[in-house]
Amino acid sequence: MSLDTAALHHDSVVFNALDCTPLAWADETYLGKLAASGVTALNHAVSISQDYDAAAAALVGWQRRLAETRGRLFQAYGLEDVARAKADGSIAWFAGFEDSKPVGEDLWRLAAFHQMGLRFMGLTYQNRNFAADGSGESANGGLSRFGRALVKECNRLGVVLDLSHTGERSTLETIELSDKPVLVTHAGLTHFVDSPRNKSDVVVRELAARGGVFGLAAKSGFLDPDGLTCRPSAQVFADNIDYLVELVGIDHVIVGTDVGDERKYSREGMARVRRLYPEIPMAGEDLDLDRLHPEGMGTPADLPVITELLVDRGYTAADIVKVLGGNLQRTLAGIWDTAA
Repeated sequence: MSLDTAALHHDSVVFNALDCTPLAWADETYLGKLAASGVTALNHAVSISQDYDAAAAALVGWQRRLAETRGRLFQAYGLEDVARAKADGSIAWFAGFEDSKPVGEDLWRLAAFHQMGLRFMGLTYQNRNFAADGSGESANGGLSRFGRALVKECNRLGVVLDLSHTGERSTLETIELSDKPVLVTHAGLTHFVDSPRNKSDVVVRELAARGGVFGLAAKSGFLDPDGLTCRPSAQVFADNIDYLVELVGIDHVIVGTDVGDERKYSREGMARVRRLYPEIPMAGEDLDLDRLHPEGMGTPADLPVITELLVDRGYTAADIVKVLGGNLQRTLAGIWDTAA
């Protein structure tokens, strides 16, 4: 009997581990896209690579915007809020940073952000910071002394560590050091695209062996070796999922699309990304915005495509429910339930 794709998506807890829409685009149009996506909860990147004051201001700005939505989108602090969102048809919004740069070299800042609701944090964003090397650093250094202390403080507080933009050596050292599972929320696989921004089979295996989970970024250049010159179909996303499942099993695959509202993208912005982070395979030399994402995956409203792909590939309903949100919730429980 074939699965009812729409019903399966609607009935599941859908947890997107990374949304990157800037506050400037957090209008009614964006909220409509979230509603159309069927998402239950999301980790929202409110800061990419800012200092303490700017990151705090960004978080407060989002909190003010959430209040204006009158409960349609609300700040979440734990898994009980995900259950609440599913029950009442709202969306649980978790605050996240893509870099530990706002913490600087002062652990008290992490505690302050946690009190403000920070629940997810990238260790680095491409460049070296006080904690570790990002994936854009050719030196590929490991964790610093401060970085090791930061990992332990994240474990204590229950701040989820995201290694999506972290260099290989620092990633492996963090996986080994952390007392809690760690995440890669939005990346690709070097098996398909050999870029330092993507993750090797070694990293994926070590991550899974310690209870971590992996989300694929829905970016053409991350998923397909020809993605910067020829826009792939959404099937390339399914190909990457198939390989992940073959490598470490269905229990370690999550949704983490890194697809923000498409209005934020511009040729000028992509030129800046190429200039600052040439190792990120995001846009080709011609800066064609139409090729940024696989066909049918270019807006936050497109999350149901993932369910459709999995159904078409023959995954069972139970396995699809795991990928859409079950695996991430299980992993977060192991991080948050034992936090100080």
